[in-house]
Amino acid sequence: MFYIDSYNNGIQISQIFWGLWLFPFGYLVYKSGFLPKLLGILLMAGCFGYLIIFFGGFLYSDFNKTIISQIVAYPATLGEFGICLWLLIMGTNKLNFRKKTVGKNVYNS
Repeated sequence: MFYIDSYNNGIQISQIFWGLWLFPFGYLVYKSGFLPKLLGILLMAGCFGYLIIFFGGFLYSDFNKTIISQIVAYPATLGEFGICLWLLIMGTNKLNFRKKTVGKNVYNS
């Protein structure tokens, strides 16, 4: 049982990094112009969802049994699955990508 508890503690700590990663990723998706802004907003909201789940479980042992823990996980789930499906099905807007990169000097942004 000790190893299972250690594994669960490790997963809980890794949720902090999963959550913190989603904010800059969501911001980049929001600002990119190649992907839907809604996905960027969902990813940034998912960042706070992961952090709420972590701190809720840390402060209240039965937090996983509450409805709040399920609700705050929805933005992260929708954003992560949404970005995967968008890139697999739609890809990026290649024509728009070429227009933005050809006319811009990379070093003088």
